[in-house]
Amino acid sequence: MQAVVSRELIEAAASRARNIATAFVLTTGTLFTSATPAQEARARTDVQWIQAVRQAAHRVNYQGTVVYQAGGEMRSSRVTHMFDGSYSHERIQTLDGKPREYIRRRSEANDEVQCLIPETRRIVIEQRKVEESFPGLSNASPEEILERYTLKVGEVERVAGIDCQLLTLEPKDNARYGYRLWIDRASGLLLRAQTLNERREVIEQIAFSDVKIGERIDRAKLRPSWSTEGWSVERSDHRKADLSQHGWIVPSPAGFRKTREVSRRIAGSDAMQAVFSDGLATVSVFIEPHALLNPPASLSGSGSPAPSVDALQIHGPTSAFSRRVGDSLVTVVGEVPPSTVRAVAGSVEFRGAR
Repeated sequence: MQAVVSRELIEAAASRARNIATAFVLTTGTLFTSATPAQEARARTDVQWIQAVRQAAHRVNYQGTVVYQAGGEMRSSRVTHMFDGSYSHERIQTLDGKPREYIRRRSEANDEVQCLIPETRRIVIEQRKVEESFPGLSNASPEEILERYTLKVGEVERVAGIDCQLLTLEPKDNARYGYRLWIDRASGLLLRAQTLNERREVIEQIAFSDVKIGERIDRAKLRPSWSTEGWSVERSDHRKADLSQHGWIVPSPAGFRKTREVSRRIAGSDAMQAVFSDGLATVSVFIEPHALLNPPASLSGSGSPAPSVDALQIHGPTSAFSRRVGDSLVTVVGEVPPSTVRAVAGSVEFRGAR
């Protein structure tokens, strides 16, 4: 029995080493084997650090518990992620509140997410361009991120029992927040992320409380907990839109670029949405005709009243500001300071449909 256990341990360790080494070479082009932590940190450029985090979230196998904290709220989920050489497969199980599971299949170009809702026996499918969520960092190029943020390399600290390199991304202006990131030195996987306000106070944290990295993942762990036979299947109703064709002028905020414009159903009403990104933070502009009859849901999701006209809401790092423009309600939501969403909302104009 001892020989079997030892062989299994050796094989598991070898498998983890191969996975980590492969990811490391793919992300940085270099495999550091004898350098000290300080030498490794200095050897990687700012671009390599960001690229390592970005690629590890996609190409490294991992499973663990993720805890999210913001605005007095805390929730946790179980994440299982596997890369098969072409696609990454992911299953997220909520551990608090109503049971939900998210099944994700992603390539470099496409991203499909299935949300399983057991109490109504529904599956909601969203097909979208690739979007990053923890432990992913961004789809933007490292160069784009570094145009808006300054990267500083800190000390080596432990997260979930793993030695991590601390990185700080400091904003170059007051239109965005700063970030602290803890990166597994061996794999490049992001294990903890904090969002900092202008006073460098932590207003959001998401982190692994436990995690296994680089181990073989049984595909059975990626299957839903429930049999979905007979469940209804819905596809998220997102359609491409051109706000200018409808008479709307929505300028890009300073330091952000427009990533998409779509129309969608929100609370039974048609709405248009423009999304902007600076590489890390996103800002969305929602325009809803007759929206005063169907205001958007509150940020906290608690069922409390949604923002009225010229109203500001703040929840953790997320700010929202609403104002009336003609017969429509314009609501700007983003993981940015309140002054940014106010400025964006104030820049939106209606000049009449073409």
